[in-house]
Amino acid sequence: MDYSYIPLTEPEKERAGLLAQELRISPVIAEILYRRGVSNLEALREYLYPQLANLPDPFTMLGMKDAVTRVVEACLAGHPLYIHGDYDVDGITSTALLQAFFTEAGIKSSYYIPKRTEEQYGLSENSLNKLLHRATTSARPVLITVDCGISSFAEVLFAKEQFGCDVIITDHHLPAPKLPEALAIINPKQPGCAFSFPNLAGVGVAFFFILALRRALVEAGVFRKETMPNLKSYLDLVALGTIADVVPLVDVNRTLVRAGLEVLATRKRVGVCALVENGNVMTAAVTAEDVSFRLAPRINACGRLGQPELGVQLLLARDHKKAKDLAAELENLNTQRKALENIILPEIAAACASQAEQGRAALAVYNADCHPGILGILASRMAEQFSRPVILFTDDRLDSDGQILKGSGRSVAEVNLHEALAQCQEALEQFGGHPMAAGLTIHLNQLETFAKLFHESVRQQMAKPRPQHDYILVDYQLKAEHLLHHNFFQAVQLMEPCGEGNPEPVFLMQTEPLRQVRTVGNDEHVVFQIRINGRMLPGVGFNLAQQYSGFPGNETSMVFKLRQRYVNGREHTQMQVIEFLPD
Repeated sequence: MDYSYIPLTEPEKERAGLLAQELRISPVIAEILYRRGVSNLEALREYLYPQLANLPDPFTMLGMKDAVTRVVEACLAGHPLYIHGDYDVDGITSTALLQAFFTEAGIKSSYYIPKRTEEQYGLSENSLNKLLHRATTSARPVLITVDCGISSFAEVLFAKEQFGCDVIITDHHLPAPKLPEALAIINPKQPGCAFSFPNLAGVGVAFFFILALRRALVEAGVFRKETMPNLKSYLDLVALGTIADVVPLVDVNRTLVRAGLEVLATRKRVGVCALVENGNVMTAAVTAEDVSFRLAPRINACGRLGQPELGVQLLLARDHKKAKDLAAELENLNTQRKALENIILPEIAAACASQAEQGRAALAVYNADCHPGILGILASRMAEQFSRPVILFTDDRLDSDGQILKGSGRSVAEVNLHEALAQCQEALEQFGGHPMAAGLTIHLNQLETFAKLFHESVRQQMAKPRPQHDYILVDYQLKAEHLLHHNFFQAVQLMEPCGEGNPEPVFLMQTEPLRQVRTVGNDEHVVFQIRINGRMLPGVGFNLAQQYSGFPGNETSMVFKLRQRYVNGREHTQMQVIEFLPD
């Protein structure tokens, strides 16, 4: 793969240098951010040091006032509160967030999360019956959804008519032109919402809801300002759900996640502490990468395999032994999830390869033996492998006659999956989601029709002119002395949290010949040492052993990221190579 590096002009370099001096940061970091468009003092300060005090007013979110007013009324009158979540990390953390807040505020509430293997996504008559079975119309129960509900038209009516519920929807999924008949809908993506940042995760929406609710409860005298819950302590949950849902880590999300990672690092929530231990997060600081690859998969596993309540129980746990036991259960479920993936992956990959060879712009694969809980993660792998949107289907276990299929899809940067599915509605039972991920159901006899419509819809999207990025974007060309400076990695960490919309910085450097080169992992990966002015720096290139063997030279140029690793009780900096470059 080619790389692209465009150095700053001398005037740009000078302006970036002045910004670095003003904020006393590394000129390298200032130049990287300048190149990314963070080119004035105010923007740079906001990026580097985001402040919770600068978060938007939650009451600018459409529906917030009505929702908060009703919940305050319920608290004062003793009306029961019910929380309905979803079975992914975003839904689990959202549920735990609201339940924890209500508990701390002394407000009685109950929650329920549907089981993926027994119930549909979001609200259903079955899940509502389980959650609301003790509710009575005379008590005017309040049903609050988190990370779901925006497309639950029939279910909202069912809750209202069957149980007399006032329904408050908090969600972040794209709404349809028509909205459910709820008392209030809080979703920054709905038309007419004045909230300044629409790209929150479900747990982000839930956080702004309790932020507004806390203010109103103080005004209503439910508790004093001095004794009100400290909402910063909940931001570890917000960070977990936001990172796991792969929303852009910019603006408001960056502020929430940055603070949330700081809370995670304190290990004060016993459930999170147990999760961190099981995830082998050895460094003091917890990074977005740690959440993505170590913590979130373990929470997700319980939802994927039909036991989402374990995730909520873990996050709400107060007893250390109970937390360790629950974390061990999640670890076991995660091991089971990996085993299920390994069994079915070759068959799924072969089916995707066959469709790709036929020239399909988008892949739609049905496998009756695939566990529904792993559809999404397998679709993500296939989308990455074949560089096109992929939807995987299996039998809907709720359907007794085997005619309804449940699907999960993942996309690539060039294709808006939600938009593509909207063009295929004639073949769908229902669908919902984001530009990059979606869930859907379909009748078996519509599968081939859908596959053709899906291919054509994606083909049309990809035919539209768009910028081409078939190359690695390099942020800075380093010199060896940068890596020798003991504060350089700390300077790079100022760019955390990195993720969607705020990628890790990528560097280019020419080095001396690599030393102690060896291959590991069935000879797929290469590990090495680089000598820089007498100091040895370790490095690794995943899946790059063959590439490196093709052009070893006297000097080696490479494109890489810097990672902090924990080995033998000590932290050290490691180069993670993306690409070796021929001289």
